[in-house]
Amino acid sequence: MPRYFFDFRQGTDRCADAEGSDFANVEQAYLEAFKGAQDMWSELLRRRQDPRQCVFEVRNDRRQLLFTLPFQEVMESCIDRKGPAAHITFDTILETAHQTKKLTGEFQEALHSVRRTLDQSRELMKLKVEA
Repeated sequence: MPRYFFDFRQGTDRCADAEGSDFANVEQAYLEAFKGAQDMWSELLRRRQDPRQCVFEVRNDRRQLLFTLPFQEVMESCIDRKGPAAHITFDTILETAHQTKKLTGEFQEALHSVRRTLDQSRELMKLKVEA
């Protein structure tokens, strides 16, 4: 069975795996790295360390880098990809953009109207002060 080494990196600090572990294939090594990241996540939080700054660098028996698993992938795996945002279509985005443009125009018209009213009020106050 092939041997895989799981070097741990946190920021600029690196801890090399001296022993390694045997797995049937690289897919099994990936799954083990992912499980390890999940297991370490809460411990890192307890220590007030940011798990998003951590990665496993998985290497083969010749120490060649096979893949890097950022712990951030653990967090991203929790995202609900089937929720409301997953069903947004291009047409929905266009409709929203059109509505935003329309509302922006209406807001600018209202703002100009308020400015005109303020200018008129200032003129009236000047006339009253002069009289």
